[in-house]
Amino acid sequence: MILLKKLVSVLLVTVIFISCFCISSNASFNSLLETEADIVLLINTDSETVIFDKNADKHSAPASLTKIVTCMLTLENCEDLNTQVTCKSESLNGLYAQNAATVGILAGETLTVNDLLHCLMIPSAADAANILADFIGGSIDEFVVMMNDFVKNLGCENTHFINPHGLDSGGGAYTTAYDLYKITKYALQNPTFKEITGTVKYQIGPTNKYPHIRYLNTTVKMMNSAYKDYYLPEVSGVKTGTTDAAGHCVITTASKSGYNYMLIVMNAPQYDIDGDGVEENVAFTDSKKIYEWAFEHIVLTKVTSTTDVVTVIDIKYNWNVDHLRLVPAKEISTLVPTGTESGSLTVRPIESETPQTVNAPVQKGDILGKAEVLYGEEVVATVDLAAAESVSRSFTLWVFSGIKTVFSSPIFLILFALVVLMIVIYILLIIRKNRIKAKRRKIKMVKG
Repeated sequence: MILLKKLVSVLLVTVIFISCFCISSNASFNSLLETEADIVLLINTDSETVIFDKNADKHSAPASLTKIVTCMLTLENCEDLNTQVTCKSESLNGLYAQNAATVGILAGETLTVNDLLHCLMIPSAADAANILADFIGGSIDEFVVMMNDFVKNLGCENTHFINPHGLDSGGGAYTTAYDLYKITKYALQNPTFKEITGTVKYQIGPTNKYPHIRYLNTTVKMMNSAYKDYYLPEVSGVKTGTTDAAGHCVITTASKSGYNYMLIVMNAPQYDIDGDGVEENVAFTDSKKIYEWAFEHIVLTKVTSTTDVVTVIDIKYNWNVDHLRLVPAKEISTLVPTGTESGSLTVRPIESETPQTVNAPVQKGDILGKAEVLYGEEVVATVDLAAAESVSRSFTLWVFSGIKTVFSSPIFLILFALVVLMIVIYILLIIRKNRIKAKRRKIKMVKG
């Protein structure tokens, strides 16, 4: 069973690795929205289109977003989530001194892996992270090695972890929004991960060391209707994180009207935005603003038609046709802001990939160039350019052109010059020879 899980994981990694390299960053509409967070990445997960990108490749501390990897390694390396795990005292060392978020698990307390995963991802418990890391890896240090191997296999070249919970711990851990997108996209393929991270409230019954029920509430307050400043019903999951080095962070997904998004916000501040005496988490307020903007303004729109003439180029070797029209090879639809009129979208040939002249014959549909589709100054798509009609070749023009080419070629000119030179030399030799003969005849006549 574990072998089957690992095989499925390898296949998923391959799919995620390939698809993440196909992310289209061309369509980001950064100029249309302002955010306070230092790092923001909004991707439409239906088309892998980047809608908004602010410092998405900047290194930053991961905080508790680290726990996404801790959760996934546990899910992929534990066959039975009802397995009982007993907390070792060393798993709790240093957590309280760092003011880590915990659920108060006690040394010697036994919980199921499933309960520990809910503690890990819902209230973001660092004690659960250490307990699971020690259980899965054999030690926390070995588990961290597994974490870094895991993200490397996902194609994350800008991520490094130093612990399973994300506390700053002297620094050294880093990631980027783009890498976190790869990690989270992979994780959401796992139904258990998706279910846990989409849970708002959960409770754990009494244990051998704790006689009361533990009530767990999600730290993703955008899912909780009690937090009106943050709540957005379309949001589900995924994970929050906060440390001094990372600021306030949150990864969420949201769906509305058939459009699906993932949003990563990192290094956001916290302050009293509205003057009510209560400080707001800007990671949440930015996220809500970004989603509402996307829901209202971003739509899938046809931006090119196969009948639109993009440019006209010269064509050679046809008596009747001097110019050839180029049109988009296929219709292109992409995500653009609502209210887009035809005047807002332009299709511009890419000069370095589109010739100014082609030779007949040409068949309708032949790919001859490439164009970019622009919304204002933003490139939102690229498309191949194809011939709009077929153009035959005139044999006579082609032959004459060939002759002209031959006659004007450097090699021909050199050979022609050599031939002329040889003829001149030959003529000079004949003249010299005739002069010598004439001179000899004259001498004979004198002697005679």
